[in-house]
Formats: sequence, C-alpha cells, structure tokens
Amino acid sequence: MSAAAGLAGGLRGPGPTNAGSSARVVGLADGPLGAYVHVPFCARMCPFCPYNKVIPRAGQPERYFDALLTEARAYVEAGAAGATGFTSLYVGGGTPTLFPELLGPVLDALPVTGERAIEVLPSHATPAGLDALRGLGFTAVSIGVQSFSDDVLHHLRRPHDARQAKDALTHAVGRFDLVDADLILDVEYDDAHAGSFLGDLVSCFQLGVGQVSTYPLMRFGYTAFGPAPHDRRREHEVLAEATRLAAEHGYERRSVWTFNRPGSPSYTSITRRRFLGLGAGASSFLARDFLVNHFGVETYIGAIAAGRLPLARRLHLGRLGGAAYDAFWQAYSGRLCPPERGSGVPAAVLLRAATAGMTTTGLLTRPDAGGCRALTPRGFDRYHDLERWVTYHLIEPLWSQMLAEHAGEGGRAGWAAPESARRRRLWTVVERLLERPI
Repeated sequence: MSAAAGLAGGLRGPGPTNAGSSARVVGLADGPLGAYVHVPFCARMCPFCPYNKVIPRAGQPERYFDALLTEARAYVEAGAAGATGFTSLYVGGGTPTLFPELLGPVLDALPVTGERAIEVLPSHATPAGLDALRGLGFTAVSIGVQSFSDDVLHHLRRPHDARQAKDALTHAVGRFDLVDADLILDVEYDDAHAGSFLGDLVSCFQLGVGQVSTYPLMRFGYTAFGPAPHDRRREHEVLAEATRLAAEHGYERRSVWTFNRPGSPSYTSITRRRFLGLGAGASSFLARDFLVNHFGVETYIGAIAAGRLPLARRLHLGRLGGAAYDAFWQAYSGRLCPPERGSGVPAAVLLRAATAGMTTTGLLTRPDAGGCRALTPRGFDRYHDLERWVTYHLIEPLWSQMLAEHAGEGGRAGWAAPESARRRRLWTVVERLLERPI
C-alpha cells in the first residue's frame, strides 16, 4: 500500500485529545472544492509579511514536496476532487516560484477543471520564467508588485525594484488569461504614500492588467514591523478615490479590495465557498469545518511520514457558523446571496434578518431577482473595518500560536509573538472549539 493510500484509507486527526485516533475528514464529498497549495519557502524574509514561511535548509524543499505530493494524492484518493476535479487551484506562499521544478509532480496529482493560479515574485516574472509557469498549466498569475516606488520597496525590504515590477506586468499581460497586480495601499512610513499608491494603481490600469488587488498592510505583532494603528478614515478615503479612478480608466470595483477590467475573470483564494488546503500552514473550509495544517515544515513532513494527515486544528462551525463564515467571504466579493440549501432554518432566518437590517441601514442594496444584494460604498467601508477586526482578533492569534512550531524546529522564520491579554482572552473561547476532535 502506498503512503497516499494509507492516508486516504485511515485518516487520523491531530491534537492532545485524540492523537492517533482514526476518523474521516467530513465534507470532502459534499460538493465541489477549490484547492489551495502552500509553498512556505523564501530566499529572504520580507519583514512585514505575516504568512507562514521559512528560509529552507539543505534538502528540505525536496522532502517537503515529497510530503506535499503524498498529501495531495491521499485527498484525491479519498474523493476530494469529486468526479470531475477541483474547481480551481491557487498556489501561494512563501515564494511558490522558488522551486518550480519541484512543484510539477504535485500539480500533476491534482485534477483541476477551472483556473490554475500562482503568486509570482516580480524578479521571477521574466519571459522564460512566465513561459515555464504557462507550461505547468497555470492560467492566472498574481504578481507581488506592492509599490512602484523604490523608496517604499526598500522600506518593505522587497527583493525587487520598481523597474522589475513594471517589467513583470508587461511580460505577463497577454501570456495568461488573467494577470493580477498586488499593491499595498497604506505604508505608514510615508505620509504621502496615498498619492503614490493611487499613482501606482493608475500605472497598473495603463499596463493593461486584468485585476489590481489593493491591501492594507497587515501590522501583526509578531512581524518585525510590529503592531501599529490603522487610519480608518484615510483608508476609506483612499479606497473611495481608487474606485473613482478605476471607473475613469474603465475598471470596476469587484470586491472590497480588487478592481477589474470588465469581462476579466476575478482572482482570489478566499471567496471559494469550499476549499481544501494542502501544505504546511494551509487551511481548509469544508462547509462546516475549518481545518488548519501544522505550520512547522518539519512537523508537517513528520506527520505525513508517520502516516497521518498533518492537521493541527479544527473549528467545527455547525450550520449557523458555516453559513456565517460563507456570508462573510461572500460579502468580500461585494454581494450577499441567500444561504445555500442545507444551511438549516435558523441560519437562513438569521442571515435574512441580518441582510434586511444591513439594507435598512444603507450597507446593502435591495435584493435583485435572485435575492442577492450588493454592498453600497458605505457597506464596502464597513466590511473593510470588519475584515480588519477579524484579521487581528482571530487570524493573528491563531497564526501566532501555530508559528511557534518553527521555534521548536530551530527554523529561520524569525517570529516573535507578543500578544495582548485582551486578544488572549478572546482566543481562549475560540481555542475551546478548535480542540474538538476530527
């Protein structure tokens, strides 16, 4: 029996309360799934980045991709891809283009019917590098521009300059079905950056990209940048001006933070209703269960080698929680539609009442013929604020805990994890749910 077949036949769950127990991960066959693959390796660290990443040790990438291949095959053999394949594939990091030759076998193991997307470092987006990605089957790329200002890029310690960023977009446009450019909208060090960001946004429009993703800097306490306050009013003003400029250049605001050319597909990893995460630090959402893999690369590899899935946490949301989670990420795309069938009467009633209240207060439009409501400009602002709250009060504490695995492995993730007492108290409530066995 292969290692993948062993995992598929007897999936074992994590945690001190159920280590070594056998159980199946529920929800794999309940409907179509998107797939996310995490590549946690970087040649150097960007001090602002909060994502799971390490500088690889000698031989570690090869062992990691072998484990990743085993995990991918196990889920496919367990039926996660369904009869037709995953609806989409998104490869993120880290720097997923650091080892493209090792990524190929994993991609071959994942049947995908829809888009295949990957994050690309601008210095890797040469004509030859992009052609290689196209050869691997990718149809969409997201290029981590962040800024066209060399001063800002230096402040962020990005491993590329403004010229490389513009060249990357120029080379990518026309090679893929969708080219996305990432921009950070609120670098604190430069009070004039609002103007710089808006100029960067216009430059992306002029270069012809299909989508521009604009993000506020995530000021996580465990990063080298450390915690810092957001200027809520300024962010709202900048995004409103970005929306005006987008319309002026023939683009539309398609989600809270993205602007698209009409007719261009959308590119995001976070609004799939159900998705399966593979790799160290990847998360999955299977209708009512939120799963998180071990962040530590060696811990992840060791779990696979021991014949069990590398699951570290599970949050069972139930019908109401699952419907709320789904609605939260639906709203990111600028629309809220009725809950899926099977969500249960309480969830449907509560969400209908919530959307009606949001309509009354001017956050949503009235429903269209299909019952869907769109976020108003005021609604976009409030969602922007809500997403930031979720980021700092739920995601940051979880990631801070999970990243401690790197310290136990002697890895070079470089994380310190200061946490406020208030956030620790909040997280204890969530942690009780996360310790439920799979």
